[in-house]
Amino acid sequence: MADDAPTQESQDSYGPGTVVDTEFLPLPAECRRLLHILAARTPGFTKDKALLDGVVFHGDELPCTPEPIKSQAVTAVIHAMVGIVGLEILHLRGITTSTVTYVDTNHAGLHPATPALVNVDGHTGPDVIKLPTVPQWDKDRASNSPLVYRATAIYETADKGVWFQLHGSLDSWQMLALLGISRDLDSKICTNDAAYALIQERVRKYRARELEQLMVEKGLSGSIVFSPEGWRQTEMGRSLSRHPLINYRQQAQCPTLEPVPLPKVDDKRPLAGIKVVELVRIIAGTATGAALASMGAEVIRANSSKLKDYTPAQPSSLMAGKTTIDLDLEDPADHGKLMHLFKQADVILQGYRLRSLERRGFGLQAALEMANKRGKGIIYVDENCYGPDGYYAERPGWQQVADAAAGSSYVMGQAFGCPPGQGVLPSLPISDMSTGILTALTIMCAVRDRARFGGSYHGHASLVAYNMATLDPDIRLYQRQVVQKINDKYRFPAWSSDAHVAPLYYSILDTWDKHSDLIKDEKYYVHFSDTVFGSDLRVLAPVVRYAEQEYSPRWNSPPVPFCHHQFKNFSQT
Repeated sequence: MADDAPTQESQDSYGPGTVVDTEFLPLPAECRRLLHILAARTPGFTKDKALLDGVVFHGDELPCTPEPIKSQAVTAVIHAMVGIVGLEILHLRGITTSTVTYVDTNHAGLHPATPALVNVDGHTGPDVIKLPTVPQWDKDRASNSPLVYRATAIYETADKGVWFQLHGSLDSWQMLALLGISRDLDSKICTNDAAYALIQERVRKYRARELEQLMVEKGLSGSIVFSPEGWRQTEMGRSLSRHPLINYRQQAQCPTLEPVPLPKVDDKRPLAGIKVVELVRIIAGTATGAALASMGAEVIRANSSKLKDYTPAQPSSLMAGKTTIDLDLEDPADHGKLMHLFKQADVILQGYRLRSLERRGFGLQAALEMANKRGKGIIYVDENCYGPDGYYAERPGWQQVADAAAGSSYVMGQAFGCPPGQGVLPSLPISDMSTGILTALTIMCAVRDRARFGGSYHGHASLVAYNMATLDPDIRLYQRQVVQKINDKYRFPAWSSDAHVAPLYYSILDTWDKHSDLIKDEKYYVHFSDTVFGSDLRVLAPVVRYAEQEYSPRWNSPPVPFCHHQFKNFSQT
């Protein structure tokens, strides 16, 4: 294991289970250190020194996000690992013998802000969501109700010093009703502060474990704010710790299937000709599909227009390079259409609650049986909050919930000088976006191995697993004086437990804009003309770059809204 900076095992300055650097490594050098750690911990990942040393990390010495957690470095490293596996696939295809991957660490720092880094005909920030070309798929969120808005925040429980992350999910009123807050109060609560005070009053009547049990019983989303050590000591934390971060394996219970040759197509990107069915909502899984599409995969996303989803993902690069169709699985004809796509697919990306698609006939076993009948292996990857097994595996969860569970919110609270136990959100939807690229890495490893060894593969990626990786003692946290240097450079605002993720990341972007040239640099963006959203749509470009443009990641089509296209089958290759 490469290790260029000493540890201080006894230091606990951000709470139980945290380990802090004793000296600072500039960000590109820190990324090189972490690449060797994560590569060594990933079963089946290359040991080829040329590929590992061929990663060129470049960018500013300081991170660009105001936190002790090394999210920017870890995210840059996961992008680099995607680049390495992409090169391995290109080697198998005979496209190149290059071993060089370029990762701009500044670009990787912008990656978690992807949903907000959109410009449509000069409109940016929250104004993009108000454009008439951007459909509104969540009327509750669009209602500007303070109670709906504050249904997702961190609150102190009846247990002094124990805080709880509530999440309104896609039906905030259901969760609010559990706390005795009905819709008739909506007209009386006119400010966000008043809404937070009311919800805090109700939450403080419950002990933390009571709230946790209530959420489990009602199928709602939320989590106690654990310290990193507190989460690792839970049975669920132990369950997740047993799995590697890049978590996939060949399905040995299936009949042996021959290796699948990589498609022979004119497109020279690594995944050209690979067919992906994307069954996801919200951000993380959507980010996965976008990453695969940038690598050349043909991605068909299936949504139901009868279900809520979040608007900010639509104009951004999260929806670039995809065909996105409307299917209602209650309709036998639509059910049959999705089954037909399954039979053609190389990859199934599933981002709903674990095993929730099984009863519809689209679970892992159905996919494996179909693969056996056609004589060609399939790759089936689940993305969720809590991981592949354990007593919370099928529980719903979101980025903020994962941040609270794994200890990220606890660490942020300590970084802001809050009393022990108080949680504060990280600055951006980091675990969402970074789990998206982590899931893409998992899929690409399986695509590579299917071409080499044959068989079918099942993989898993989770928000909590990503957070746990960033809090690992070998990854370590930045010293407080380093965090202060970051804040001195960018002059970030302070925030507290009532912060909502959307205005928080817009405030981070505003700070970048005022105090740096970070988001002004056009090299980080790609423009699309004559889109459904506007005549000039600018979105964040893929992070990974190769030596030659012809096989570097890019999108061949602009972002589109959910359910935009007519049904189509995959292209013939």
